[in-house]
Amino acid sequence: MLSNKTHCAKWCLHIMLNLVLGLLAFALLSSAENSGNTAETDGATELEPVVVTATRTPQRLEDTPVITNLITRDEIEATGAENVGEVLEHTAGIIIHRDGHGDGVQLQGLDSEYVLILVDGEPQVGRIAGKLDMARFAVENVERIEIVKGATASLFGSDALGGVINIITRKATSPFSVQLSQSFEQNNALDSRGTLEWQRNKLNALLTLSRNQRDPIDLDPSDLTTTIDGYANVTGSARTAYQLTPATNLVFSGQYFMQNQEGISDSGSVVFDRFGDIENFSGSLGIEHEFGNGRQRTPETLLTAKLYATRYDDESKVIERETAAVSSQNITIQDLVKGEVQFNMTVWEKHQLTLGGDVVLENLQSQRITGGERDIFTNSLFAQNQFRPISALAVVIGGRLDNHSEFGTHFSPKLSAMYRVTDDFRFRFSYGQGFRAPDFKNLYLDFTNVTAGYQVLGNPSLQPESSHNWNLGVEYEIFNSLLGRIHVYRNDLQNLIEAERIGKSAAGGSKFEYQNISSAYTEGTDIEVVIGSIGGFTSTVGYAYLRGADKESGLPLLNRSTHNGTLKLAYLHSNSGVQVDLRGRYASQWGLYDDGDKVLEPEELAPSYWVWNIRASKTLFKIFKASIGCNNIFDFKIPTFYTFTGRSFYGGLSLTY
Repeated sequence: MLSNKTHCAKWCLHIMLNLVLGLLAFALLSSAENSGNTAETDGATELEPVVVTATRTPQRLEDTPVITNLITRDEIEATGAENVGEVLEHTAGIIIHRDGHGDGVQLQGLDSEYVLILVDGEPQVGRIAGKLDMARFAVENVERIEIVKGATASLFGSDALGGVINIITRKATSPFSVQLSQSFEQNNALDSRGTLEWQRNKLNALLTLSRNQRDPIDLDPSDLTTTIDGYANVTGSARTAYQLTPATNLVFSGQYFMQNQEGISDSGSVVFDRFGDIENFSGSLGIEHEFGNGRQRTPETLLTAKLYATRYDDESKVIERETAAVSSQNITIQDLVKGEVQFNMTVWEKHQLTLGGDVVLENLQSQRITGGERDIFTNSLFAQNQFRPISALAVVIGGRLDNHSEFGTHFSPKLSAMYRVTDDFRFRFSYGQGFRAPDFKNLYLDFTNVTAGYQVLGNPSLQPESSHNWNLGVEYEIFNSLLGRIHVYRNDLQNLIEAERIGKSAAGGSKFEYQNISSAYTEGTDIEVVIGSIGGFTSTVGYAYLRGADKESGLPLLNRSTHNGTLKLAYLHSNSGVQVDLRGRYASQWGLYDDGDKVLEPEELAPSYWVWNIRASKTLFKIFKASIGCNNIFDFKIPTFYTFTGRSFYGGLSLTY
């Protein structure tokens, strides 16, 4: 049966490859007809931000009917962040949970395993304990980050119950440019980055390379266990686009990430050294063709096709220090191959149709799963219609049909609408159904932690998780320099998958198995106020309120703060090039564990916190920028609950030529 599914997957991917090659051939044959025409440009500069994640089509942010958060390149640079996880933690309504498995993101009270992470629209693999580490993604090649919360992102498929975070990479913007930067921080933390841009005639290329490292950190001197493992990362990326004809573009992008980790575990009288090596690379080849002839071409009619492949290789080893014996060793390799075709067209002037489909083949090899190797195959169709019955109202109706090799067919509908009361006052509403198929870990895991003694088992009898999601947003630009946003949401979830204790393991600890045990809900409000430039000052204040509980037991969902807040205050002195950026984030207490009585006592709660960062930079001689900063200004750290490293100072210098 498995071989038949694999054969079907390869056959579908072969069809996708032929479509891409066929479209390429069509573009080359049509180039002779278009050779006498040049691409029509008006020299206009794009002033309004454009997003693509909300509806899978480019739209101005203020025009999209789907509630979308946008983090721009300028905002990313102002944080001085090293990776995407550090950028996201300063955004209202987005929570980063940082632990030994990395920086996991939480949206609308739903954990990392329910949030789909994309780079240029392509899914990322390599989750550990359900968490995709956002620290893996360097910021050097990031143009913007688009966030769509809730199941209204269901057009992207499974794993998007909580929403979608789409990392959009940069394109070259100058004929030739070189950018270099180096920063230093305490704990032997180094961050080196380089970018090369090239834009000539029909070719656009941008290459980036970065390396960062940090020594292991131990915040609890009472034992030898390191609170945060040391690491050394290397990240490289390439994005190129070539204009084959005035109507056709060929796009290639590639990403590479390598990480070496080391840490220590102290289990009573036995000390273990932990080592890990991660390697992840991905690449995509796509082609875009606009239909029509020369100047009569209609940009609204566009066909795109893309092939994408990625591999994640994780090798870990635990060695007993005294005897040098290998206590545990694991190699996990995950491959994903995807083919996709999408067609956009405008009909009857008011309707913008999107039709498409994709096929995905996933393969996992690991000693930690039953049988050592498993395949999952999914083929999907999606459709969407965006129309304006009146000028002030935009409506999006769509849905996605997934055929999963293990769980059959599932349909996920969505509905979104925006009503513009005035040019400055907008309402947005959306409803979506989402589903999440159990992953390799949920189905086939068979893992025993030798140092802690517990065992976790998968369950092939699991059913998919599903959700109903409602969103209401209000946006009001009170003045040119004052913008307010309110976002209210509700998620109702069924068949939640959790690890339930079923007995005692052979190693002496607890034995857990994944089961569909409950239904739950999350609901809340995100509020954001943005104050534009007044005398060089800008600020953003954000507040998020969240409630979530198991519907059967009434127990509040763990690892979720009821109240979260963010504050950004920036000052720019344009004449001198001095910029100062102050950022703070707050989280109220949250449930760490429950002793079984379905009530959270004070000792089961993690304490609240405020963490503040400050950064100052200055432009020198037009090509240099010097920066200094301090993270965690007030030295907040409680190792029992948090991995905050305490107060740390840094400095850096960048060159742009």
